[in-house]
Amino acid sequence: MLAHSSTRRSRLLAAATLVAATGTAALAPATAFADTPAPSNAKPLVATLEPIAGQAPLTRGGNGADLTMTVTNNSDQDQPFHPAVTVTPVGSAPNGWNWIDFSAKAISAPATSGVATWGSNGFAGAVVPENHMSSAPFTVPAHATYSWAVSFKLKAALPADDTAVKVGLANDLNDSTNSDPLTLPVASPTGALVQNFTNWGTVSYKQSFETDLNLTNNGAGIDSTINPTLRFGDGSRPSPATLKLDVLQDGRWVTVPGSDNVWKLPPVVGGLGKGASQHYKVRLSLADFTVQQGVILTSDWLSLAPDTDQGPVDTTVKALVTVDGTPVPSTSTAQN
Repeated sequence: MLAHSSTRRSRLLAAATLVAATGTAALAPATAFADTPAPSNAKPLVATLEPIAGQAPLTRGGNGADLTMTVTNNSDQDQPFHPAVTVTPVGSAPNGWNWIDFSAKAISAPATSGVATWGSNGFAGAVVPENHMSSAPFTVPAHATYSWAVSFKLKAALPADDTAVKVGLANDLNDSTNSDPLTLPVASPTGALVQNFTNWGTVSYKQSFETDLNLTNNGAGIDSTINPTLRFGDGSRPSPATLKLDVLQDGRWVTVPGSDNVWKLPPVVGGLGKGASQHYKVRLSLADFTVQQGVILTSDWLSLAPDTDQGPVDTTVKALVTVDGTPVPSTSTAQN
């Protein structure tokens, strides 16, 4: 306070001396000697998101992005910080949100979790204190710096024409300046195959289950035959249900041979170009059901096998099929 008053008196004295020497008034704004206020939009936190050195192009089902997120609190008070990493494909919008995996861990920060959330324009991975909901913020101590390792991987479900992703840092508390978004290229490996079923359903002795299956290549073109294998369950445990598979071909249902609820679908002769799809219409019927301890219902996933001879299939999207093994009543009538 004393230093402030002394400085102000010195400025006023200098102005008075100027007037006395020149006989003219000093034409200075009335606020020239007022204290300069801090900008009203100053933010206490500075946040950055940077890729690690040597970041390679991303590949579907392969190389991911490894980044470092840092925040520094330049204020004299503890500050909340609620960050998220946004990832937006440059090209077609993915069908659903099964095209990305996300994780986060602390480098020099409290124990951390990465939580996947989504918005209308793309994916957002919230970085939050461990074992907390996605809405929970961190508290950054005064004049402290926190840092995190964040990473994400792209899956085959990312459309074929997405050749890059735009990666940004968001903080919905709006109390930080954030580094500019990054654009990371996406390469197209051979065999970026993704499956998609149109619906889930139930099969019983009285009712079959039908669904459309699309096999799409979101990687580089495949020019040799693909042999998709469809299965019910993952083979880790026997199913009480024995199912029969038919595929619609040339307007009629054709039975596909198989055993243990595993079937070889008609091959994709000549392979699939980048972005191309093979469509199957399939029908499941219940051939037999082994009732165990009175249980007549079971559910499991219908999916393509992970390997189609031309690379793994992204099996995130599956069809859940419920089997109702209720016996069909006998049509015979007892004679009295």
